[in-house]
Amino acid sequence: MSFIHKLNTLRKVLGINDHFQREKISLFEIVVSVITTFSVCGKKKSIADAHRNFVKHTGKNVSRSSFWERIANKTLLDFIEKAVLKFSFHIQEKALSKLSWLSLFEDVFIYDASPIRLPAGLSNIFPGNRKNHSPACLKLSALYRLSVRSPEWIKISAQKSHDSKFLPDLNQLKGSLFLFDLGYFSHAFLRQLCEIGVWFVCRLKANSVPIITKVVKGVAKRHIGRPLDKNVNLRGMIVEVWGKLNLPGTKSLEVRLIGFRFPLTKEYRWYVTNMPSSMVLAEWIYHIYRLRWQIELFFKSIKSMLHADQITSENENIVLVTAYSSILASLIASSIIIEYAVVSAKIELKSITAQRITFVFSQIAHDLAKCILKKDISPKSFINNLKTLLPLLVCPNRKHRPTSLEIISTFDSI
Repeated sequence: MSFIHKLNTLRKVLGINDHFQREKISLFEIVVSVITTFSVCGKKKSIADAHRNFVKHTGKNVSRSSFWERIANKTLLDFIEKAVLKFSFHIQEKALSKLSWLSLFEDVFIYDASPIRLPAGLSNIFPGNRKNHSPACLKLSALYRLSVRSPEWIKISAQKSHDSKFLPDLNQLKGSLFLFDLGYFSHAFLRQLCEIGVWFVCRLKANSVPIITKVVKGVAKRHIGRPLDKNVNLRGMIVEVWGKLNLPGTKSLEVRLIGFRFPLTKEYRWYVTNMPSSMVLAEWIYHIYRLRWQIELFFKSIKSMLHADQITSENENIVLVTAYSSILASLIASSIIIEYAVVSAKIELKSITAQRITFVFSQIAHDLAKCILKKDISPKSFINNLKTLLPLLVCPNRKHRPTSLEIISTFDSI
């Protein structure tokens, strides 16, 4: 897909049309100004910065009060929320096709949530869990798609709502590998994933006590039929058994349980999966679960580089506009940068993280705004500028500390 085509798709998603110039202040221009303002690294950004950016890019001399009224308007919030929800893109080649063992799956999805702190004055609208530290807080829930380094689904809510209340359509995960943390763990949830046909890896909750049904290594066979608890003697750095998780009624679910002994604590950390040994070795599970860190890097990029965690306004609409703008900036960054990194610069996708993508995007955000608004800079010049920044996508520490994806890419199919 050419950059011109991507640019036209982006204009369409953001609602630009041939008549937007007739409006004194169009929603499209405001969105572009807000996105590029909060996408630039540096000091904490404000609505005043967005106003100056709007005047700079459009040449329209609009008063601060008039600009503020439009930013705080529910119409803009609805506009940008719809833009986030319908934004979609494709890269030219399958991202996981060259990652060896991971190519067995349709994709790799990671689900988690992260808080976004707000001014205390919003505690009645967005109550936080910790009144002394974060009286007002948003919760950003996301289903992160590893192949495109971007969220497939997002939900913004008050932090007090439990994580399990906000789940995407799980049917879209069929045939994929799904990673999630202890906040979503339940026996019924694991059963639901198995029935849909989703492969998963997650941690085992401390209060979950499986009944051992089969021993592979690290446990004496006399413990078969007993609970996997502190009374079971464990041997070796890696323990592997199959266990039965009780479900409501008389039903149960059999899963594979793998424990890793950590030298510092000398305790075992248990992981649960429905993938058999013919599909994945026990030694791989820890590194596979570490892929979950990719969504944490996405949250970090949203909050630190795109300034979603530096909201100063106490206006509900402005808060949500800022949060959605950060997410939309991340989507645009992945849409534009990944394809040129993989196809043009031949950079291996296993070396790229959401944080690095966002950093590069912050360097070209203003140029992209000029391109979208058809001012001052041609698409060709923008692409040339982008290509010079692509080497920044690769972490300088990768030779000393390989990423989880780089480790997994060395795994061969069994």
